[in-house]
Order: sequence, then structure tokens, then C-alpha cells
Amino acid sequence: MAEWKLEIGKISNAIFIFPAVIWSVNGMNDLWKNGFSGYTFLTPFPFKIHTISLLNITTFYLITFLILKPHKPAEKFLASFLLLILSNTVYELVYAIFMCNALMSAQLSDGPAPPLFGGIILTLPVVVGGILITRFLNRHFHFLTNDRNRISLFFACFSIFIAVMLMLSSTGFFAQVQFYFSGQTTIDPHNPLWILSKTLCVWMFFPLLDFHQNRKNE
Repeated sequence: MAEWKLEIGKISNAIFIFPAVIWSVNGMNDLWKNGFSGYTFLTPFPFKIHTISLLNITTFYLITFLILKPHKPAEKFLASFLLLILSNTVYELVYAIFMCNALMSAQLSDGPAPPLFGGIILTLPVVVGGILITRFLNRHFHFLTNDRNRISLFFACFSIFIAVMLMLSSTGFFAQVQFYFSGQTTIDPHNPLWILSKTLCVWMFFPLLDFHQNRKNE
């Protein structure tokens, strides 16, 4: 019986990490061919994602999933996936706020662009809901830390992330993005500072994971 459960656990782990491994390989291959500004298909889904965003997401997911022990595979998947959704939605919310400010400042409201506050309206409820769901799941799975130093590190990373977004805003990045996606220019404005902002927003949640508690429970 114990061996059967062990085999089921191994199969479940493989199922939960297989897509992330495939997407990571695709992302690294695209990074090699097209550089940091490339896009990668999320096979078998028919849409693309920035290669650097995909690599950040899949690496975070794989490391978190493999380190969170002794949680069951489904619990590790829920914790890893939820933090990824939360981190990316936080990024989109902050991004929408800065984009809204750029649009109002430069009066770039022409064309078929979404409503000025559309991004904020869509992402804010998801962020709030994600925080509530994370707190609820943590009461059952106990995957988040209570260590003040680790929590302080999270807030430090978040502060740096906001600082980077402010730097991007000061360079006119968000106005350039609006021009780029509306077809008014062919110059892709995504740059190393933008890459840093994406990386910070994903990985700032990593210090909140309670690895110490998990080791004690093994």
C-alpha cells in the first residue's frame, strides 16, 4: 500500500511539472535564437508570451514545486500556481496604473485601445481575490513564512520593483509601449530595465515561502 502511494505520488509530481519543463525548454531555445525580446508559444495553446516572462514563470514554478515538501503534489501545485497568478496580476495592476498615468499625461487615447482604466478595473479584483485565496490556502497547507526578516525581504523587493517601474516611467517607456502596440512605431521598447521589473515581480514572492517549517515536518 505504501509503495502504491509512493508510485502515485511520483506520477502526480511528473504530471504537474511536465508542462513547465517543456515550456522552459521552448523558452531557452527561443532565447538562444531571438534574444531577450523574443516571444514563445505556450504549446499547445495558440498564443505567445515574452520569452523572458515565460522563463521567469516556469523557473519559479519548478523550484517552488520541488522545494515545497512534504506537501502533497496537488497542494504544491496549488501553492506554486497561485503565487504565480498573484505575482503576474500584481505586475499587471502596477503596469496598468503606470500606463494609465502615461496615457493621461501624453493624451494618447486615440485608436482602438481599451478604456483608460480598463487594466486597473480588471486586475484589482483579481489581486484582492488572490490575496484572500492565498491566505485561506495557507491556513490549510502552511506554505508561507511568519519570519519577519523574510517578510521584510519581500517588502524590500516590492519597493525595488516599484522603483524600477518609476524609472521606466521616467524614460517614457509606457508611452512607447502604447505607440508600439498600436502600430505607430516598429521599435520594440522592451529593454533590460523592463526585464528586471518582470523578474523582480515574480521572485519577490519567493522569500515568503516557508521552507524551514517544511524541513521540520519531514
